Amino acid sequence: MLKQPIFIVGHPRSGTSLVRSLIERSEHVWSIGREGKPIWERDSLHPSRRGWHSNALDASDATPEVAAQLNTDLLAAARKPGAEWSVGDKLDFLGFISAQGLQPHYYDVPLKALQERFPGDVPVGPPTTRDGGELDEITPFCFPPRGPRPTEAELTDGIRLVEKSIQSCFRIPFLQALYPDAKYVFVVRDPRTSIGSLMDAWLNPRMFFSYPVPVPLRIKGYSDVFPWGKQWWNLSLPPGWQDWVDLPLAEVCAHNWLAHNRAVLDAAQALAPTGNSVLVRYEDVKTDPVATMEAVAEAVDLPFADAWGRRDLPVVMTQTVPDPDKWLRHESEIRKVLPLVGDLAKEAGYDDC
Repeated sequence: MLKQPIFIVGHPRSGTSLVRSLIERSEHVWSIGREGKPIWERDSLHPSRRGWHSNALDASDATPEVAAQLNTDLLAAARKPGAEWSVGDKLDFLGFISAQGLQPHYYDVPLKALQERFPGDVPVGPPTTRDGGELDEITPFCFPPRGPRPTEAELTDGIRLVEKSIQSCFRIPFLQALYPDAKYVFVVRDPRTSIGSLMDAWLNPRMFFSYPVPVPLRIKGYSDVFPWGKQWWNLSLPPGWQDWVDLPLAEVCAHNWLAHNRAVLDAAQALAPTGNSVLVRYEDVKTDPVATMEAVAEAVDLPFADAWGRRDLPVVMTQTVPDPDKWLRHESEIRKVLPLVGDLAKEAGYDDC
């Protein structure tokens, strides 16, 4: 069974994968090692079964049948985090699977390294099922945890699973109904770097495709750039997304930041009196990971791990080298949309936006 699961909640490109990787350095947690979309969106929970409204779920969706299926799937996916994959390890694994016809360029490995090991044309566009449909997993495809499965005795005693999915921003009431003893780590990030990273994600020709939506997309700077841009929505699907399909890309990303972080800050405020949550800023994780993890460990009821005493950070999403100034590539577009997010940015502690 699951006990006191730890949900990491934040908008896409906010640093939730980094926080998850840090928490996974604890010997007391288990992981599924990837986004949980294939688990959380089975059958009736997929947006296509809900009128394409959004990723939002509430307590009424947590039926006994849904709860039983989710528990089964999460426990089946649980592994000990184990040693982190090196780039060389990833390339060796991809060499094995590419020999069986699978495409390595959609995996989370630096593009330069992929091109050196697998020369030739690099694919573009969304990977799909054989009939052109949506895959369960959002690219970049991740590598599975290397640790063992929990034993029957461990499952009987209960395991603490760490899970992060970008769609969880809109599912806190649903998660609370499923797991009343859950702990939450909310993550926020400066809107300038966030919006820039979101724009890079939408403009990546191989990554972050999530849903072929039934509404035509006319997003300037995306739909008029890529042939798939008229149909494929990237990353999560916030409430209100259909109102943004005629906006420029920077505005779409600004509204994304606003919708996700409004939900995050509201949930963090509501849960603060319970002591079961903590709100962290991505920038604090980067500059002082030790102090940040001390606060996280206390909030989620984990013993402080020796590994958290190190200042080195795991590398996640390695298609491009982390750089706090990458947003400047879109500076003029981002500065135009900052007034849309200014009030909430200040509420989140970003007073200089």
